[in-house]
Amino acid sequence: MSELYIIGNGQFAQLLKHLFIEENIAQNNDIFFVTKNKISKKNFIYQKDFLLIKKKIDIFIGIGNINKRIEIIKKFKKKNYNFPNFISKSSNLMKKSIIGKGNIILPNSIIQSPSKIKNHNIIGTGSILLHHSHISSNCLIGGGVAIGAGTKIGKNTFIVVGSTIASNTINKNIKIGNNVFVCSGSNVLSNISSNSKVIGNPARKIL
Repeated sequence: MSELYIIGNGQFAQLLKHLFIEENIAQNNDIFFVTKNKISKKNFIYQKDFLLIKKKIDIFIGIGNINKRIEIIKKFKKKNYNFPNFISKSSNLMKKSIIGKGNIILPNSIIQSPSKIKNHNIIGTGSILLHHSHISSNCLIGGGVAIGAGTKIGKNTFIVVGSTIASNTINKNIKIGNNVFVCSGSNVLSNISSNSKVIGNPARKIL
């Protein structure tokens, strides 16, 4: 890659920039932030101007908010841009794992095969995804999250830092629905229905 374009300029976008530089993926001058508002700084591009570019280019979504990510994906898909994966060199993605597009896998993550990760997910630093697990699209898996073998996670789900998803019952895999929010440090031992918010050890539904 010669030039990299990051949508957004907040803390997560800045983190991506530092990772691209530290892992020798791009130089500082080759990384551009695409912003919703006009910012008169070097390497910042106004989103409306960026959308006028007709060539096929690679973009990374540097925004953590799930709803905003959905909007961006819809908007930029129409322009036929590429959404490559970023997989940190220090993460361990086993060969038979299946990964879609637009995923960001942060340092020191472990993904065992044969797991499947669909599109536009963020896997946080030091997270562990055990074998035969499945993550749908547009999920945020926070740093230090442990996901037990065979777990299935629906789309647009946020599992916050330090949570654990693992059944206490042999041969029973956990299923988490769509649009679920798992609060920080929760210990999920059973299925969670869609559009739920859970917290605690063991995790209990609060919404």
